[in-house]
Amino acid sequence: MAHLISQRANSRRRLHFALFDTDDAPEGFEPHPDPLWLDAGMPNAGFFPIELLQVNVVDYPFQKSLLLPLGNISLENLNSSGSGVEDSLKRLTTTGESKNHVIIPKKSQDLKLIDLSRGLQYSEVEGIPQLLQFTRDLIKKAHPPKYEDWTTILSNGAGDGLNKAADAFLDPGDIILVEEFTFTPFLQNINNAGAIPVPLKLDLDSTPDKSNGLDIDYLINLLENWDQLQPEHTGKKPKALYTIASGQNPTGFTQSVKFRQRVYNLAEKYDFAIIEDDPYGYLTLPPFSSPDGLAKMTDFLTIEDFLENHLMPSYLTFDTSGRVLRIETFSKLFAPGLRLGFIVGHKDVIRAISNYANVVTRSSSGTSQLLVNNVIEQSFGGVEGWLKWVLKIRLAYINRRNVLLGGLYDLDAYKNGYFDIIDPRAGMFASVIVNFPEGTNVPDKMKLLQFKFRAIGVKVVTGLNMAIDKKFSEPRGNFFRLTYAVAASDHELREGAQRFSKAIYEFFQKGLKY
Repeated sequence: MAHLISQRANSRRRLHFALFDTDDAPEGFEPHPDPLWLDAGMPNAGFFPIELLQVNVVDYPFQKSLLLPLGNISLENLNSSGSGVEDSLKRLTTTGESKNHVIIPKKSQDLKLIDLSRGLQYSEVEGIPQLLQFTRDLIKKAHPPKYEDWTTILSNGAGDGLNKAADAFLDPGDIILVEEFTFTPFLQNINNAGAIPVPLKLDLDSTPDKSNGLDIDYLINLLENWDQLQPEHTGKKPKALYTIASGQNPTGFTQSVKFRQRVYNLAEKYDFAIIEDDPYGYLTLPPFSSPDGLAKMTDFLTIEDFLENHLMPSYLTFDTSGRVLRIETFSKLFAPGLRLGFIVGHKDVIRAISNYANVVTRSSSGTSQLLVNNVIEQSFGGVEGWLKWVLKIRLAYINRRNVLLGGLYDLDAYKNGYFDIIDPRAGMFASVIVNFPEGTNVPDKMKLLQFKFRAIGVKVVTGLNMAIDKKFSEPRGNFFRLTYAVAASDHELREGAQRFSKAIYEFFQKGLKY
């Protein structure tokens, strides 16, 4: 594994003026068990102006909607569903407020919690131990690697994690394989490392569960015939693959277990690392079904059922050589503004990332760490409780996806065959493929359609805007990315579907003119 770490990352050494080197200790030296700290340049916790924080935690997403009419993207009917209602729902007041409070004092005796004296202080670059332990326990439960020498490190969100992943593997001139449509900000990290992205063709077949997104035949052929197909990179084989394997952004595709095993086998055969970006993987989605506006207690999975039959296993679970680096984030399941996530990988790679963090970011925000850790431990009840929260969010996303897609399926533009829909199996995005007549100048018409959408009052993302090489991807760039994550209600989603469909219908009826 060490040979895949970049030369730049390997060359770094941790340096700090307060570090004490014991290598040349005199014979008989034993450090004092409780020394007085007169070296650290950090203030005593008594100087902190905050004595205590109280956080009011909801029991369900959109909790205040529980008292509103049905169909408001929540779990509205649970409040009156009788027997079987969780104790957490019984704590709801008539205003929809929760009585679930997390108290964060300046000093705490609970070893699982992060108190203010710890969370508001300078902390370890790797992360505060309590939250680090949670991340390791979560991975053991959900995505256990097949080898022992793995660990985790906290990051300032997935974007920071991706930057550190690029630094860990890529030297100037190195080749990294990237899905042709992807989270394009990562290209800046690749460029910053001086590496070269090479696009991989995606299979945009919208037939349910037929495509895994990444075109495996294209990948195999590329690797087998690299020098012939990439003459400008002759003799320089790929160093890494970047993939969003679950709820791929922007297409929404999710790779099957067998597919991931095939890709990992290729990584072993051709000796490249896999950077697995997984911000959406816990939000698994069943096939589309017509929304009924209701969410029932029976819709909740057990944690065991979720882990065994619904959660797609990480590439970590196939990894025997430590070549997979997994990027996780709390942004989609807790809050993006906390800028908090974590990275999982081989200890040697994580050590290289830790040395880089020591240069560029130091530790993640202590306030973010104590907030996330203490809500999870004190309110949710650790890993099991966190996964229960995930299942509540998942159910809301299932409903949202169904509302948006149901609205699209019901309208004339779809019925007339003007577009097809990729029904996602995870995440928060669905892609709509526009069926232009053969010979259409697709980029021009996609641009014109965007003016139509804005005029009618709906915002979507053009697929080609998320291509790493627009010329390479132009034949497959006839799609728009839609999200069902941000809307405030079912009504907004239905209205958004209607406006989107109306724009396409009018566009086609006018002969592809504005």
